[in-house]
Amino acid sequence: MAEALPGDVSEKQPVPAGPGRGEPLKVAVFSCGDLGVEVARALSALSRVRSVALITAPYVHRRLSLVGRIRQVYRMQGPLGLMMVLAGKLLRPLRNDTEPESILAPSDLLPPSVHYFHFDNFHDPDCLLTLEALQPDLGVIAGTYILRENVFEAPRLGSINLHSGKVPEYRGAAPAFWELYNGEPAVGITIHRVASAVDAGQVLLQESFPLELAPERDPLEYIEEYRRTVLRPNGVRMLVEAVARIAEGTAEETAQDSSRARTYRSPDHRAVRELRRRVRQRRRERRTVET
Repeated sequence: MAEALPGDVSEKQPVPAGPGRGEPLKVAVFSCGDLGVEVARALSALSRVRSVALITAPYVHRRLSLVGRIRQVYRMQGPLGLMMVLAGKLLRPLRNDTEPESILAPSDLLPPSVHYFHFDNFHDPDCLLTLEALQPDLGVIAGTYILRENVFEAPRLGSINLHSGKVPEYRGAAPAFWELYNGEPAVGITIHRVASAVDAGQVLLQESFPLELAPERDPLEYIEEYRRTVLRPNGVRMLVEAVARIAEGTAEETAQDSSRARTYRSPDHRAVRELRRRVRQRRRERRTVET
């Protein structure tokens, strides 16, 4: 059962509405994955949205030397993971080539009313020119790398972001991982204004969802299913609700308390190992209480 999370300050500020109060919005959705398709489809069915454009780009990966790549794999996966990656590289030539499965392009999954654009980078000049031509009222960020101001401020009303985490306490990466690691009873979902600092913009909507602190299965498997079945569908629902409120002129923004802010990074193999240890300990404690 979702619960609304209280704002960090009592004073809330109204958000400007569409071109005229209650007039439907032109929305540009930015995404690096299939979440953008789901969000664009949901928004296109909203009566308060006049048009939707889905703009995609691949995630940007920093170029690393061979030594840098080995260090990166070791940090994230540990010695065993590194050995498995190296073994896979060595055995690859021995494997039989198979026909790749056909994968539908995003444009094949979208209704005809949604305009689709793909670029190598959101900051490419062609992408910026497309934004200028589209003249969207609102930008919606649904899973991208960090965008510059000339992208997220291009829409007339700026942009909002879907973040799986309660801000300001859980900014950054790995939704549900650090909450489970820290023993939090719930994970937040936040729809917030996009600002220059990561996940630091003013909050439009925030809800919390219960988290099982001692799952019987492997905690990484539990987190993956939790993200798929809880965080993702509720995040899409809340994005649609936030866009509808902005179009109606009923949206309100709440400022974050930066003194409570903490930003997390992707967990390495040591954090994963410690998470598993903590979950095992909680299971033992629960069984002791039950007996």
